[in-house]
Amino acid sequence: MTNWQPDLENRHNARYLAIADALEEDVSAGRLPPGTRLPTHRDLAWRLGVTVGTISRAYAEAERRGLVSGEVGRGTYVRDRGAPQAFFGLRDDTPAEVIDLTMSVAPEGLNDAALAKTLAEMAADPATGQLTAYRGAEGLARHRAAGAAWIARRGLEVEADRVAITAGGNHGILVAIAAATQPGDKVLVEPLSYPMIQPIAQMMGRRLEAVAADDAGLRPDALAAACRSGEARALYCIPTMHNPTTAIMPEARRAELAEVARAHRLSVIEDEIYAHLVPNPPTPLVSRLPELSYYLVSLSKTLGAAGLRIGYLVGPRDTREAVFGAIRASMMMASPLTADIAARWIEDGTADGLLAQMRSEMAARRRLAQEILGRWNPACPEGGLHVWLPLPGERDAEDFVGEARQRGVIVAPAPVFACGSRSPLNGIRISLGKPRERAQLETALKTLARVLSEEHRALMQAIV
Repeated sequence: MTNWQPDLENRHNARYLAIADALEEDVSAGRLPPGTRLPTHRDLAWRLGVTVGTISRAYAEAERRGLVSGEVGRGTYVRDRGAPQAFFGLRDDTPAEVIDLTMSVAPEGLNDAALAKTLAEMAADPATGQLTAYRGAEGLARHRAAGAAWIARRGLEVEADRVAITAGGNHGILVAIAAATQPGDKVLVEPLSYPMIQPIAQMMGRRLEAVAADDAGLRPDALAAACRSGEARALYCIPTMHNPTTAIMPEARRAELAEVARAHRLSVIEDEIYAHLVPNPPTPLVSRLPELSYYLVSLSKTLGAAGLRIGYLVGPRDTREAVFGAIRASMMMASPLTADIAARWIEDGTADGLLAQMRSEMAARRRLAQEILGRWNPACPEGGLHVWLPLPGERDAEDFVGEARQRGVIVAPAPVFACGSRSPLNGIRISLGKPRERAQLETALKTLARVLSEEHRALMQAIV
């Protein structure tokens, strides 16, 4: 345990905030590296001459900022704030002998022929040169109309002038949070969520708070309780093909959550980047809560077009200027060149063909996962790009990841998705789309099965 003591000189805000601010500065400066155990509440209170309650509030504030995590009986530790980014990394230097199943992405190469054809058509079109000029943050009318048409595939009819073109889903989340909240506001999230929501919130000065969930998704009673404090301004959630658990929230639960959000005037940011892959998915939350909902889709997952960096965001009618203002401030505009590729694909049916091809390929990959990992009951519903594999309570997810890594396979453990101090579930997420070839995926899945089998045998021997 460190003898850390915050420098509170020249800090005139509330004592607990001053302590949290000092802690954040020392973490950012590297004086408190990840894993450092902080002084106990009582010890630090004695040294600073404040109450134990003040230290408890300071540590709680630091945890809300993502600086520390605390567990009863173990103490308070500095978190690795870069863990989600560092874990996934998007590196090109992964050794050839290592099979990376961390990123929930579509298989590469499925749209190669379509892209080559479209690029040739654009090269022959005299108007293409105009796509390199500055445009307004709202983008070109034709591109917005294509976005509205793509959203209509989910049964949502929206006016084209309400569609914002974003640089992919990640940028869409940032824009929605910027439009719906102010710095310092609290954003509610699922206990496990898209890992990049944490650095996005941190960068924007928003506080995250996890809301309890069950097998049907976020619990309405827990959401209502989180709203009663009056500090929550928005909810970010993935109700269709949840990341990482693959859960699909049923209609009844969506209706309940919409009523809670309406009662508390809570903005809802609905991330549906996987939904187009799901056959007959439930009705989006936005259809029940149009006055408060931000609806986001992207072509990255559904068409295997992550490099296009094109997504579509629709906010409440009265937030149009706030949405476009956030786009202007964050990147001026989404690329008209890539937005034009996306529009052409949606207009001429290429997108629908690629979507059908993606569904077919992923169905074959899910069958592989079920055949190889079936005895361990993986969650892999139709339409998913990844599998959620629960682990027995006695098996630590990060230990399992270490074992798999030694065998040449990388998977993502539950803690990298945790938005609270610890993960409420024990499991791993396995990307089915990351390997370019199915044979490579099969090899990786069989390796994971061997690790699971060896652990099961060891456990049975220990019991005997």
